[in-house]
Amino acid sequence: MRRLACIVIALLLVAPVGAGLLGGAIGPGILHPMRLNSERPQQTAEMLKRSGGVKENFSVRASDSVELRGWKIRPRSPSDDWVLLFHGVSDNRSGVLGPAEFLLRHGYSVVMMDSRAHGESGGEMATYGWQERHDTVAVVNALTSTERVSHLYALGVSMGAAIELQSTAVASKVWLQGTHSATFAK
Repeated sequence: MRRLACIVIALLLVAPVGAGLLGGAIGPGILHPMRLNSERPQQTAEMLKRSGGVKENFSVRASDSVELRGWKIRPRSPSDDWVLLFHGVSDNRSGVLGPAEFLLRHGYSVVMMDSRAHGESGGEMATYGWQERHDTVAVVNALTSTERVSHLYALGVSMGAAIELQSTAVASKVWLQGTHSATFAK
């Protein structure tokens, strides 16, 4: 019995130390994801040609002064309906070219931003929605101050889905009126 108690106590002491070592080893890779994909300029140009979309650079200053970079893209015959597209981890705005093309062909304008610590956006670490939710509010405020927005939708892939869902929790009721979201996880 005494031996069993010693084993249990040893495991209880070793488990937190092991978790700390493991977290220290993999944490930097999770919080500072590699920027694995290029901006895919050729694929972007081909998508714009096929869809007839017109791309405009779009920069927004987040509440903590991080610069977020992306695009506003309008279809041939734009309506006042916009969709925010959120990419996955270690990717960038061009990671959602497929959904963007589909939406542009159906008359939606899209906003494709690089998340913080991804692509051309600033920021020291990815927080998988915790800080990015406030970035979304800054993007929406910048968009609605320059564009007429009747309906605002959101679509996120993988990490982008987490950002989208957390963004709705902090978004003001003003821009949530008429807003809908769809989440797709990988």
